[in-house]
Amino acid sequence: MLMWIGELDEGLAKRFLIGIWFILVALLAGANVWWTPEGVRGIALGGVVAALNAVGVLRDTKRIVKWRSQIVYFIGMFTRLLLAIIVIGTFVLKFPGKFSLVGIFVGVSVVPITFFLLVIQMKLVRKKNPN
Repeated sequence: MLMWIGELDEGLAKRFLIGIWFILVALLAGANVWWTPEGVRGIALGGVVAALNAVGVLRDTKRIVKWRSQIVYFIGMFTRLLLAIIVIGTFVLKFPGKFSLVGIFVGVSVVPITFFLLVIQMKLVRKKNPN
């Protein structure tokens, strides 16, 4: 699916998306116990926007392989970034005091956390190439 040298586990994208939602739920559960309601709503908003962005990135990587053009990826990335800014900005401005900006940042960070954990998992279970 992704273009680089080496073998890539076909289930990586599925594990990545499931991991994002799993970590988001874990963060929400922990924040619900130890944080303010504004922080929990911020985590939920940031996490959902980040998870939907990750779905779009994975769709764009498939389009790059299909159409053999990287411009598709950059147009999709620009569009999703613009939409994420509009959505988060609209919620923060429309409902002042209802969302914590720190919570939004924590929610958006579920994607890099998941990616980091998957890289560690891939490194631990990587099969050595006999060549």
